[in-house]
Amino acid sequence: MTNELFWDMIAKSKSASDGDMDAQAEELRRQLSHLSAEEIVDFERVFGEYADRAYRWDLWGAAYIIGGGCSDDGFTDFRSWLISMGRVVYEEAIANPDSLAEINLGPDAEEDTFFEEFAYIACEAYENKTGSEMPDPQRSYSSDPAGDPWEEDGDDLQRRFPKLWAKYGEA
Repeated sequence: MTNELFWDMIAKSKSASDGDMDAQAEELRRQLSHLSAEEIVDFERVFGEYADRAYRWDLWGAAYIIGGGCSDDGFTDFRSWLISMGRVVYEEAIANPDSLAEINLGPDAEEDTFFEEFAYIACEAYENKTGSEMPDPQRSYSSDPAGDPWEEDGDDLQRRFPKLWAKYGEA
């Protein structure tokens, strides 16, 4: 699975969904159903690599502001959402998490930026294809987020993410 094919599949799932997360998940399921079991495992491996790349304190801070808080499980779901948004949004957020303020998330931003289901689609597709659970991708995981931690108290988040704070931060 090349990175290009991975992002093409994400883009197709997003464009077919008209912003509906369930529809996007269903479209990605449909695409994965046409792949071999090995290709589905490769898709999951690439997904995991991008999720790990986004395991960063600055993105966690962005998720915290947008969501009005963000647990470790919530941050996993946020990273799945970030991937679901496509390559351009993902790469811009990696380069500058404050760029997420430019996305129109609507009134349900606190819910719409956490896409837990998206992380399980490849495993489900593999199970549907083979009748067994997906094998462990045998890769290393980051134990701690990359970068500098932020402080919940004080103005650290506001200072580091002024655009996000202006749009979603506490009054």
